[in-house]
Amino acid sequence: MEELRSTDVLDREILADAKKKAEKILSRADDVCSELLGGVGARLDEAKKKAKSESDSALDLFTKNISASLPLERERYLVSYIHGSVVDAINSYFENAGEERQLQVIEGLLKRSADALGSEPLEVSAVGIDKSTAASILSRTVANTVESIVVSDEVVLSDEAVDGFKFRKGLVVSTVDGKVTCRLTLDQKVREILDSHSYELASSLFAGRIPE
Repeated sequence: MEELRSTDVLDREILADAKKKAEKILSRADDVCSELLGGVGARLDEAKKKAKSESDSALDLFTKNISASLPLERERYLVSYIHGSVVDAINSYFENAGEERQLQVIEGLLKRSADALGSEPLEVSAVGIDKSTAASILSRTVANTVESIVVSDEVVLSDEAVDGFKFRKGLVVSTVDGKVTCRLTLDQKVREILDSHSYELASSLFAGRIPE
């Protein structure tokens, strides 16, 4: 396996991949936003019909409330849409990168956590990785004795799953005394990228034109 590349290299690769999809996704975003705005008038008309039997003051209040809620609804939609588009680009990156690159990312996370694990014997749950591959990663990265490796179901990673991210894969490594647990998963890596580079990724994905 090639030498592990840095987090910065991984981030740059994802940015480059995102830029290739910018125009297509931006066009789709514009279409969906237009549909959303186009429905405003229809919703107000429907609200007026339902409230026709009410007094004029009640109708005015109802209309004002509906109008006030639409910008917030649209804002929530845009935030959700941009997040989903960024995660789609990350999905595309990991899919195109393939199994070996995915395992490199997990190995890099383990290498970074080696000091926290100390020299204590380890118990390992592997998700989306077979025992022999997990053992190989551990042997290259940490000097600890590995007491056990158990292949676990994806549900083990459900609490940390990134909404929309497709690849449930990684290692949950614990010291046998239970004092330290490191969750070394692709979901955790994606969370790091989103926390550190969310705006940069979105800006690149939409060619600097975040929908407004």
